[in-house]
Amino acid sequence: MIMEPPIPTSSRSKSGAARENDRLRRLQRLVIQGELAATAVHEISNLQTIVLFNAALLRERHKGNPEVIGYVEPLLHAANMIATMCSQLRHLAHPVEAQAQVMDLAAVCEGACRLLEKIIGRKLVFEPGRAGPVLVVADPSQVEQMLINLVMNSRDATPPEEGVIIVRVGPDRETRRPWLEVEDNGTGMPPRVKARLFTKFFTTKPAGHGTGLGLVTVRRLLEAMGGRVVVHSRVGRGTRIRLVFAAPSPAQAAAYVPPVFDPRLPNMPGQAFRPPP
Repeated sequence: MIMEPPIPTSSRSKSGAARENDRLRRLQRLVIQGELAATAVHEISNLQTIVLFNAALLRERHKGNPEVIGYVEPLLHAANMIATMCSQLRHLAHPVEAQAQVMDLAAVCEGACRLLEKIIGRKLVFEPGRAGPVLVVADPSQVEQMLINLVMNSRDATPPEEGVIIVRVGPDRETRRPWLEVEDNGTGMPPRVKARLFTKFFTTKPAGHGTGLGLVTVRRLLEAMGGRVVVHSRVGRGTRIRLVFAAPSPAQAAAYVPPVFDPRLPNMPGQAFRPPP
């Protein structure tokens, strides 16, 4: 229920009371929007469960048909990513600790890229940079979230017909710290825009097409993992954003065991997408 704004007292100026009332109205709208969002997340989660269940049945029924499996696998992976996002939204008001683990950055990024290339309408290239795993200590779902944010920003900055987005991973030659990089051939950014890139609610997109929180979220998640963001951009030449992660300790790297892929189960968030044999 929306409460009527308080009546200004004689001790307050009219302008001060108006500002307080306006602030109260905005807070009340946020409460209502939060309640609506929670309801929407619940309904989306229910629908996603139906999609996941039927897609799993479809894969089991057509497990001998590689063409069908090639379409079902991305659907299963996307459904599980939606489940993860719904869980993150549900915990927004009551944050939970990230599930950090030693993971292969290359495998997680490759899986996300296989999904993204089907939906972004741009040429998406994944370059692993080296043979073998690129180990980091991070939450796989958060890494996917950061990559999706960067790729979607690159999509919006590139032309549909000629846009090219390159995702790279690798270790730094000097520090050995692992990194994830997204580069595009888009419009690039002038210095004044680059300076405000991580300012909350700042966006160059048209109204209704950007919240100004995507890159802010990326930096917040990365810094919580002990990492940092490096941005290179030139007007008319494109943008390259590198996420530098903290390297696992020798003991953590030695204890890493690659996940075992079970073809009977859908790919989970953080597990590399595996195409059918």
